[in-house]
Amino acid sequence: MPARATEVAGGRGTPPPATLSVTVMPATAAEVLREVEADRGFVVLVNVWATWCIPCREEFPDLLRMRNAFAGQGLRLILVSADFASQRPEVESFLGRQGVAFPTFVKAQADQDFIEVLDGRWSGALPASILFDRHGRRVAFWEGGSSYAQLLAKVRPILEAK
Repeated sequence: MPARATEVAGGRGTPPPATLSVTVMPATAAEVLREVEADRGFVVLVNVWATWCIPCREEFPDLLRMRNAFAGQGLRLILVSADFASQRPEVESFLGRQGVAFPTFVKAQADQDFIEVLDGRWSGALPASILFDRHGRRVAFWEGGSSYAQLLAKVRPILEAK
């Protein structure tokens, strides 16, 4: 099982260096879901993306903006790259350029098995996102990229729910 995805570096307001050292750990869908379970008490947004996916790359800054804006209110973001293991250097480079300074995952399972375990509604299209409430229940699933406003509309009500 991968190490807990806790924040290892931070510093709001400071622009990230051109490339950061990024921790990318292989994980199966079951391991990703165990990570969600370990974050019980937090609202968790799982996002599956890939370096070659244009909508994924377009959505990425808004995901990070959402994480930064709402981490203090209990939002956790779990990023899972769907790239092949051989593309790990590209994954790490992309994450570093984006300023990701927290551990992330790369899929370590056959595509269909990963899809079925993570969420049976998923067609396999990227990006794909699953939102979990503070009790670890799946409350939303969507495929395709989202703008910051769309992410806010989905995440904020779950963060504010009692």
